[in-house]
Amino acid sequence: MKKPLIMAAAIILLCSCINTRQFAYTLKSPRIHFGKRGGFANIPLEYVLTEKGQLFKLENDSLLKIRKINSGQLDNINSLIGNTSFRDLSIKEPGNITYFIRVVRNDYENEVLWFDSSEMQGLAMIYSALMETTAKEE
Repeated sequence: MKKPLIMAAAIILLCSCINTRQFAYTLKSPRIHFGKRGGFANIPLEYVLTEKGQLFKLENDSLLKIRKINSGQLDNINSLIGNTSFRDLSIKEPGNITYFIRVVRNDYENEVLWFDSSEMQGLAMIYSALMETTAKEE
């Protein structure tokens, strides 16, 4: 009787020690990571949007569920990503405040980094649409 209880407790303890940032990056399902890094305080802001519309925030190595976005917003974001040929973009221009979007799909993975939105209008539109999903944190 005690042996199964000890094994269950050990498994729960082991699972609680997993680094959630690493867990978020190793998810198998298609997803979009987005946010910004740098600035005076250098506090990163990162969100993860799954293919099913679940929105999470990475905060202090914790993956916090914010909400589920509606299918219209998700379709709009996927359309913007498709229309900009995100798969083929090769932009790595970090700055004092670096914005990023990382798209992970079954057939490809790509990340872009930029610092000046005025030169990256297509990316700014995608980033804006993604940030709109975070406006109503629950």
